[in-house]
Amino acid sequence: MKAGMRDGNPGLQRGVLPDTAAPAMNSALRWETVGKELASSSEQRPASDLELVFLPDPKVYDGSFADNAWLQELPDPITKLTWDNAAMLSPATAAKLGAGTGDMIHLRVQGRELRVPALVVPGHADDSISLHLGYGRRADAEPVARGVGFDGYMLWSGNRALLLSGVQAGLVRENGSPVRHTLATTQTHWAMEGRPLVLEATLEEYRQHPGFTKRESGRALSLYQPQRYTGNQWAMVIDQSLCTGCGGCVVACQAENNIPVVGKEGVLNSREMHWLRIDRYLTGSANDPEIVAQPMLCQHCEQAPCEYVCPVGATEHSPDGLNEMVYNRCVGTRFCSNNCPYKVRRFNWFNYNANVSETEAMAKNPDVTVRARGVMEKCTFCVQRIRAAEIEAGISGRPIRDGEFTTACAQACPADAIIFGSFTDPASTVAQRGAEPRAYAVLHELGTEPRVRYLARVTNPNPALAEPPHEL
Repeated sequence: MKAGMRDGNPGLQRGVLPDTAAPAMNSALRWETVGKELASSSEQRPASDLELVFLPDPKVYDGSFADNAWLQELPDPITKLTWDNAAMLSPATAAKLGAGTGDMIHLRVQGRELRVPALVVPGHADDSISLHLGYGRRADAEPVARGVGFDGYMLWSGNRALLLSGVQAGLVRENGSPVRHTLATTQTHWAMEGRPLVLEATLEEYRQHPGFTKRESGRALSLYQPQRYTGNQWAMVIDQSLCTGCGGCVVACQAENNIPVVGKEGVLNSREMHWLRIDRYLTGSANDPEIVAQPMLCQHCEQAPCEYVCPVGATEHSPDGLNEMVYNRCVGTRFCSNNCPYKVRRFNWFNYNANVSETEAMAKNPDVTVRARGVMEKCTFCVQRIRAAEIEAGISGRPIRDGEFTTACAQACPADAIIFGSFTDPASTVAQRGAEPRAYAVLHELGTEPRVRYLARVTNPNPALAEPPHEL
């Protein structure tokens, strides 16, 4: 090598050979043009044909991030599908094909064919099929993504067109019976069943009745004496007018708190470990529903139903109002989960960290305990960040400043829908937002007195386009 450098060999000096690079190709999909293509397709497509729309996956994009297990297990914001992609179609189109969710259908267009499971999505456009790209990876260098989902690129024409017309679709049958593919979704129920979970109003309704979130529930019975606190009292406010349901907070929480991935089999057994989930519901017209999202985490109740059923005192209240989990006390009775009306506790069925390599262990947050098998875990309001801020403020001899730190979910939220802080400081953002007329507590009638407050969703629809409301 030294001789080569003396001879002025640029390949040895730079590590590459000049003029040997492959010609540059712009193969990126132009996602920004999909709206224009969809708008013009209705005039060009015969009424008898189906159209196929290629979409970037909200988690793995075009496949660039498919080898990330956090993203594979993150539920889709609309369908709550994990570890898969599917052909999304409306109930009417599914009825024409005789297909239901999980039935394999074949898609044929321009001499190409793909078999993919159907996923019925209320509100989807009729005579149209949507397919997320980025799945069906086959590279050996992608052990997480390999074999997950179905390769929509098999149907893509390669000319960057995101919409194909003249698509033929039908059920896949073997021995006369439909072929099935099991889809792992984290939420299969769409309706609130009349319960006041996500409160919403139009702008006009809110102006006329700004206190519409207030509901009388009478005197709540409790086994606890009223709590009397001093010092900082931590709380959270979530603005549902800002939340888009993207799931960024879910992944941030997972990374921050060393939450394991359970895989498709674990999700199918309802054993996903996310401490924070995004519940989504359908509201409005049955023909044209709207989706509302609600981040749901441990509510850190003042009168916590989980605490008085734990036989070993593993879940208890901290002086600053947190509902704590003492992992080395927990014996896994799961009584606390049974008694939690919000269903936000997760039981660690398996030792997911038993065979973690040294390199993988370096990715763990050293400030958070890596839990062993057989304990209950849940949101802690990122207590490690709280304690770090307290130590830093104590060293400096000053109180914690509002906004000096926040939880992982609030930090990652692109819409700033999550606000965290101490409500004992009347000037804090969380105290001021929590005092808004829109603020309410979910399932307040149970008397749990949560530390999490939600701000009701306010919309401003065009009256000319509005349909009569209909509870789904």
